[in-house]
Amino acid sequence: MKKLPIDVSTFSTMINENYSYIDKTEYIYNLIENGRFYFLSRPRRFGKSLLISTLKELFSGNKHLFQDLWIGSSDYNWQEHPIIHLNFSDLDIETSPELKISLSWELESIAQEYTIDVSSAPSAGSKLKKLVKELAKRNPVVILIDEYDYPLINNLTKIGVAQANRDVLKNFFSVIKSLDAYLKAIFITGVTKFSKTSIFSGLNNLNDLTLAPESALFLGYTQTEIDKYFTDDIAHFAQEKQCQKSDILHEMKTWYNGYRFSRKEETVYNPFSVLYYLKTQERANYWFESGTPSFLIEFLRKHYNALEGIEQAEFSSTGLGTVDLEDIPPITLLFQTGYLTISDYESVTKKYKLGYPNEEVQDSFQKYLLAAFSNTNVTEVEKTTSQLINALK
Repeated sequence: MKKLPIDVSTFSTMINENYSYIDKTEYIYNLIENGRFYFLSRPRRFGKSLLISTLKELFSGNKHLFQDLWIGSSDYNWQEHPIIHLNFSDLDIETSPELKISLSWELESIAQEYTIDVSSAPSAGSKLKKLVKELAKRNPVVILIDEYDYPLINNLTKIGVAQANRDVLKNFFSVIKSLDAYLKAIFITGVTKFSKTSIFSGLNNLNDLTLAPESALFLGYTQTEIDKYFTDDIAHFAQEKQCQKSDILHEMKTWYNGYRFSRKEETVYNPFSVLYYLKTQERANYWFESGTPSFLIEFLRKHYNALEGIEQAEFSSTGLGTVDLEDIPPITLLFQTGYLTISDYESVTKKYKLGYPNEEVQDSFQKYLLAAFSNTNVTEVEKTTSQLINALK
């Protein structure tokens, strides 16, 4: 039985150390064969970093890592490309000057790996431009950017810092547009999609996959993938609990499935919660409790009225897909961060309806909100709820 890839987001580690890897390479192949520049937003802990790591190995031409996967037997050409990989959540940043410095250092470090000196370039943008042009003398360059929005969403309660960081990002990304002739591909991921006018005005050729049907199952686990890759884990779980496999599958579906990212009706499971559920063999709110940001609860405290009538409201793709830093619709933020998901789509009006994806999110979210508005904590809310239930028996 293969190991469960809990907190493993490096593709080579998963393959070399016998972790279960859910093969998404057919989706990847179709994307890179039919386009060059992509953006994808998904909730935290949904596999974005693993996707970036997979792309890095793919564009590095490391075919041996993919030999047992779909793409390993495809006609993909396995050409090696220079890669610039940036993870903004790894940068040491609190302010915009720190963001500029940290980004410059990271680019200098990447340049040194390729024995290129960009230290004389005065800014992160100019360093990037020099690095790309030098690398392109070998082969067209691939730019992979993970968690691009970290400097923004990590500072939503400090709007001045977030605005200054936005300006840094806008200037940096505007440089990339001028490098089109030197690039093989760009792939950018994040949790939120800030409007093109605020961040990506210079990258108007980005293909946004966030609500695209072809990428709806790109991250997360489908029911078919659960049945294929975790059969042994589920059988072991059922044996330990002395219950039927169908009982395990039903509970897992009720608590961790339900995420829908396009007009397609098929949903996906939260991968983080599924892995912990199979490991611990206990139902719990794994994803929600792994790091629900305090800024989100505080944000909702200020915009509580916006939560009324969620299930009856309808939203356009624009309303769900992009936000502005100075005017973030609470519902859009909840959708992009994974606390709400698509529940229905009306093809005539092209409008979406939203709802909670599953029991985990609904149970946790309501407790956190109640705690926030009653100036107590979740433990006290759970205690009071339990007492009320017992009193009504």
